[in-house]
Amino acid sequence: MDLLKCSVFFLVFTLAGAGVMAGPRFQCSLTPISGTAWIPRDVSFHFSDDFKTAEITDMAFGVPVMAKVERYSETSFALNWALPRLAVAGHAGLPGPRFRAVLNTSNLKISLQAVRKGKDEVLPRGSGKCQVDQGLSLLAHSDG
Repeated sequence: MDLLKCSVFFLVFTLAGAGVMAGPRFQCSLTPISGTAWIPRDVSFHFSDDFKTAEITDMAFGVPVMAKVERYSETSFALNWALPRLAVAGHAGLPGPRFRAVLNTSNLKISLQAVRKGKDEVLPRGSGKCQVDQGLSLLAHSDG
């Protein structure tokens, strides 16, 4: 698939899912703790209204992906996702990384771990702080 077709595919995919994600959006900045591979500096989480799914955008790869969300408590959520093969094309032949993050919406802290099957090395981990992006919520509730 050439670049133009890929771009159109991802645009359609993104626009199709845009209406579903009507919950809060969190913008997070991460710092690697162990291993720097696959730990993004900035990542965005846009939850569905029911908090069962979220759209993840890793600013380094720029490809939005869907994540499964599990509620740990009233304020803590576990998110699991994987990058599509296109985003990790530079590592052909290797299994792509899977990500697991825990987001605490009370103190706005996040921890993230990247896992690659078949790798016996220190798992890359990171942690950071988030902020709630109120921009879309305010526009959606605007009367004018």
